[in-house]
Amino acid sequence: MLNIWIRAARLRTLPLSVSGVILGGAAAASEGAFRPAVFALSVLTALLLQILSNFANDYGDYTHGTDGAGRVGPSRAVSSGDISPRAMFRAVLLFSCLSALSAIALFWVSFGLNPVRWGAFAVLGGASIAAALFYTMGRHPYGYNGLGDFFVFVFFGLVAVCGAYALYPEAPLSRLPGLPACATGLFATAVLNVNNIRDMENDRASGKETLALRLGALGARRYHLALIGLGLLCWVVYLVGTERFRILPGLLAALPLVLSAKTVFCTTLPEVLDAQLRRTSISAGLFNLLMAVLLIWQSGVFLAW
Repeated sequence: MLNIWIRAARLRTLPLSVSGVILGGAAAASEGAFRPAVFALSVLTALLLQILSNFANDYGDYTHGTDGAGRVGPSRAVSSGDISPRAMFRAVLLFSCLSALSAIALFWVSFGLNPVRWGAFAVLGGASIAAALFYTMGRHPYGYNGLGDFFVFVFFGLVAVCGAYALYPEAPLSRLPGLPACATGLFATAVLNVNNIRDMENDRASGKETLALRLGALGARRYHLALIGLGLLCWVVYLVGTERFRILPGLLAALPLVLSAKTVFCTTLPEVLDAQLRRTSISAGLFNLLMAVLLIWQSGVFLAW
């Protein structure tokens, strides 16, 4: 039974989900504002939120009848009968509570009783849990109305990177890593877009309206190229603007993302797109992690440690 729950947690989605938080922590560390306890709790909170999202999506898509016979990719736990809807709903409630508790511990360790930061991050934390739940759950899930891309960009990019950075009180907000956060959000949105391109026919049949469906087959593929290209441009502008020229060669690590984007643009086969979904997700996560390491290396913090 444990193996079934592990599959339902969709472990392959976890590296990308935590890489933005790690990147935000690395940006703070490059400013000399690193705290191990804050870093550990921020990663734990991100992991719990992603598992919550995966369980909620499994349950939500089942209740809306989206996981039909035409779906490509790993089978869902509820629709396949491996986990009952009631058990999955209880798991959603459990991980909602665990995510909230982890976030509270994180905020306490980060800034104690500071009321201003508590208020700001309580809103962000609550919004993050709500975003994880209502992508596919509820009467009007935003993932069924073409808004998934926007929310992925915001929460996997801006909130993950900038929010994680701001959790370190010593980190100067004037040096908030906005462009890396945008790049991270764009790459995460590209992962969702590959998923939506792959599932276009099944989504159309089940009434799930994604941005890919609104753009059409060709438009969604052009959009995918734009997401990858703009993400790389954000990094170039950031590194040049902050005079981190020694990190520029590290952008070559995005080559797998570029090659995958070319394949996505040129194919219509769901099986090939499913493989590119995995490749895009893993490549984006590894690229974010590499850039995190390079930011710390360039700052000389490793030598201080």
